Amino acid sequence: MVSKKIYFFIDKINEINLDQVKKTGAILILRKSKNVSQKSLKKFASNCKSKRIDLFVANSLKLLSLLKTNRFYISAWNKKYYKNLRKFNSNIEIVGSAHNVKEIKQKIDQDCSQIFLSRIFETKYRLKKGFLGVTKFNLITRRFRANFIALGGLNIKNFNQIKNLNITGFAMSSDKKKAGKYIPAFFKKTY
Repeated sequence: MVSKKIYFFIDKINEINLDQVKKTGAILILRKSKNVSQKSLKKFASNCKSKRIDLFVANSLKLLSLLKTNRFYISAWNKKYYKNLRKFNSNIEIVGSAHNVKEIKQKIDQDCSQIFLSRIFETKYRLKKGFLGVTKFNLITRRFRANFIALGGLNIKNFNQIKNLNITGFAMSSDKKKAGKYIPAFFKKTY
């Protein structure tokens, strides 16, 4: 059985308090690192390591090497195959995101151990149309032998609905600062 995991997406290394992340037990995914010095990135990775916070690097083998991490995130738009990655580092953990069945198949081919399926709920970004909802999410995920992470639109209002999902964890981008208030409910056993 895979243990339940929490992921926080971050775009800036200073957007979140690492002590808060440690309390929630979350894993970080650094999506963007432009306009940040290598020194600052290394210091951030070192702080994460000292606090025992796992850090994934998104889409950049160069940054993966620089930060000396064994965790790599492949976004939905990234279609590259990293076949040689495991040859150089057999301990690497690869995760990725998808929005539909075609992208799920691609993430499986990219050897992702966890697949972030998005968008589970409606988000505030009106330009992005559609969301899966609980029923469609479960219908899609049951077609595959993969570990799924719920992503998109999770907040305090709809959080209890994720207990009905076929998931091994969830990920947040925008509501993560408030997440400590309702995350413990996710880990309670239901009989």
